[in-house]
Amino acid sequence: MKVLWLASWYPNIYEPVNGDFIQRHAKAVAAWMPIDVIHVLQTGKDKPLEDTVTETVNGNLRELIYSFSFKKTGLAAIDKIRYNLYYKKFYLNILRAYISKHGKPHLIHVHVPMKAGMVALQLKKKWGIPYIVSEQASHYEKAAPDSFYKRSFFFRYNTRKVFQQAACVTNVSATLGTAIQQLFSLRKVDTVHNLADKNVFFYKQTAPHEKFRWLHVSALNSQKNIEGIIEAFEVLVKQRQANCQLVIAGPFVQEHVLFVKGKGLEGHISFIGEIAHNDVAMQMQQANAFVLFSKHENFPCVVVEAFCCGLPVVASNVGGVAEAINESNGITVPSENVGALAEAMHVLMHRYGQYQQQQIAHAAIHQYSAEVIGKQFVEIYQRNMPG
Repeated sequence: MKVLWLASWYPNIYEPVNGDFIQRHAKAVAAWMPIDVIHVLQTGKDKPLEDTVTETVNGNLRELIYSFSFKKTGLAAIDKIRYNLYYKKFYLNILRAYISKHGKPHLIHVHVPMKAGMVALQLKKKWGIPYIVSEQASHYEKAAPDSFYKRSFFFRYNTRKVFQQAACVTNVSATLGTAIQQLFSLRKVDTVHNLADKNVFFYKQTAPHEKFRWLHVSALNSQKNIEGIIEAFEVLVKQRQANCQLVIAGPFVQEHVLFVKGKGLEGHISFIGEIAHNDVAMQMQQANAFVLFSKHENFPCVVVEAFCCGLPVVASNVGGVAEAINESNGITVPSENVGALAEAMHVLMHRYGQYQQQQIAHAAIHQYSAEVIGKQFVEIYQRNMPG
């Protein structure tokens, strides 16, 4: 069984964390069978590049990352059309060369339908190779700034075509999977969650802190609503007589620092900057609880990773978040309701002793480990293999 992955998002030298959750899926599946991944950088018409290819082989996983040069005419509308046409042509040439060298795959696995799914459509038409699609985007929620419903006719039409021609569709959450199923009139959407590496994210008992430590880790963009977390924490500090602290990890944002200073919370909230993935685990192992207050999500990896470290989680009920959180491991609150977030954080601290951290970690590892998720994909391949 030979399966080729076409990833619309994937880590690369320009965006090292772009689609890193897809790469983690690739590693999980490669533990069961050989996987080749092809990713062509979608850097856009405004970033001229040289034609390059980087090949990395690690055990059963081969990663091929391509970029191409593009010369603009200076006419934006024309350049956009030219870029998209050249992107598709470049991609198809790569695949012809790949098939000539390695033979036809039995199955294509597309990660994120646009734009790699358009290429998979061509392969199906030309060589009869079936494909499946895995969607990770949260833009099927109307609250998302890049909401699917606001995208161009071209984007919506082609996304629909990619989904409807697929042998199988998966999503990382059942909630968004159901939305896609209804939107595109699909027979079924399988749920395969994001995963956590149990060798990195695991429960580790640490000495108690003087203050209860909350942790937040993200890209700190507007989607994550950092201001809302800070406002809720301000309320919490007053309720708990200042016996708590908040550690925020992610790219440095000056506005957030000034927001904290304006509220006089410098002694309670610390920004530790962007940290490596392994260091995220260390921060989780030193925290008491995790907080996420996103305006929209699909099924965030960071929640699963927090669970594997034994942390209870307070998070906004968006996307598939509520599929992971229950009374034994956390609390969900309405998105953008700062008062509800503050109250939930207060309640979690009040009943903190009721959370069995080792049990939280044990349950998460048995549901979200790489072994479990990798096997789920292999079973999907076997069900959809031609012949």
